[in-house]
Amino acid sequence: MPPNYQPDPGPRALARRLGALAVAGVPVRCGVWLGLREPGAGSSRLAEVTHTIARHFADGDVAALPRFNTNPSPATRVFTAASHGRVDALGPDMAAFPDDLASPLWWRVLDRVRAELTTADRVVAADLLLRLGYQRHAADVLGMADFRGFTPELAVRQLAVLFWSRPSAAEVEQLALDGARDTRLPPAARHALALFVLVRNGRRGTDTAALHEAAALAGRTAPDEPLPRQAHYRALAFVPFLRGDRAATWHLLDRALDSQRAARPRTALERLAWEDYAYPLHETIARTHLRSGAPDKAVDATGELVALSPNDARTWAIRGDALLAADRLDEAVHAFDAGVALGGLPAARAAFYRGWALTRLGRSAEAAESYRLSWRIDPTVPAAARASGVGPDVVA
Repeated sequence: MPPNYQPDPGPRALARRLGALAVAGVPVRCGVWLGLREPGAGSSRLAEVTHTIARHFADGDVAALPRFNTNPSPATRVFTAASHGRVDALGPDMAAFPDDLASPLWWRVLDRVRAELTTADRVVAADLLLRLGYQRHAADVLGMADFRGFTPELAVRQLAVLFWSRPSAAEVEQLALDGARDTRLPPAARHALALFVLVRNGRRGTDTAALHEAAALAGRTAPDEPLPRQAHYRALAFVPFLRGDRAATWHLLDRALDSQRAARPRTALERLAWEDYAYPLHETIARTHLRSGAPDKAVDATGELVALSPNDARTWAIRGDALLAADRLDEAVHAFDAGVALGGLPAARAAFYRGWALTRLGRSAEAAESYRLSWRIDPTVPAAARASGVGPDVVA
């Protein structure tokens, strides 16, 4: 079994991580996160979605946007800036972003954020600001200086702001569950709040009363549209999975696949949304195969992720993990090579597991170099410190 790659938690470790990343010489290839530059050869579908949202928001054309599914961490912009050694781009004020990094689109977005916005504009603005790592600005757009409960039209975005801004995950989950119970909110909002609780508990592997209540509430507000229904079945699959019922788990994931296939994108925008929904579905399928002891099937499932978003660090992380589990070490090295090539903080994890695979292949000199690269990018991971020969005292 490969060792556990787990960074140290806390603000001090984060500061060390950012400092190391700033001098590691592994800049993120994608330019979207650093000033909303055009997507390029190193851009993931997630980055393309973010840039697309920014363009439509800046143009005042949010009505043309379909519903998207996946949200990156607000820390993405921060880690990207650090990977380029640009500590001046880490701050919480969008207006203070460095001029030489910002595209014209960046300033157009900022101008629109400052303008008078419709409710639909506010929803999209909050989503975009969170994607770019400006939680306070997103809260301001939604009028959340004094949060007293979810607003019908803004509830889903309000939840996202709470999730990324409040330190207590338990508090946010309770607020979401209360909202899912609130019949004054629209069914779609209540469904989204219920799925949040369901997925959060499912990912932790906690078979709780809250998980079951959220599943029941989601069932009462299940959407009819194919892509949201796919997300519905995918989330519900956590319930039988946690109780060890593999047949019921795969039944729900098969229904999710059927829902995904039922969607028929007609435009480039709809296709982008289709891919944005498809990615977490195939990621879930791959992880379920891995956890069920079927690594070769997991590898096959990650092939879908490569097709959907070949410049996404998550793609190569899970594909590499699946290949390691299947003992296909040479292929795993190539997968982690692709992850390292994308740069940024995820390259640390990719380099670490590449080192482990190289060690198993008897390529000790290459393994040592890979371990050192991993530790150089992120010195807060005890396993990387030990493997690189630095020692655990460095991360104490």
